Amino acid sequence: MKRALTLCLLSLAAALPALTSVSAHAAADPAGRHGVAPIQIKAQLYRAWLNGTTATDEKNSYPFAPSNRAEVSASRCGYVLGNPGASEFPAITRSVCSQ
Repeated sequence: MKRALTLCLLSLAAALPALTSVSAHAAADPAGRHGVAPIQIKAQLYRAWLNGTTATDEKNSYPFAPSNRAEVSASRCGYVLGNPGASEFPAITRSVCSQ
């Protein structure tokens, strides 16, 4: 029993440096599987939401742009500008809502 436990501990100790290097590499490269960081995707979705161009917004009017896109965008900008805590990306809010 002692021998099996000793072998198990030795193999675990030998594998530990390899495991820590894998986790360090994963932390150094935050990009996803396709080379895009999740924060970039979130920022693009936020911009699309402010512009009124998400898939849900366009679903009923495809292939033509919805006629009320400007109203949807203005309403969402008004909400975000009225509730500063709702904006995760202030720079995107300023660029989209200042137009």
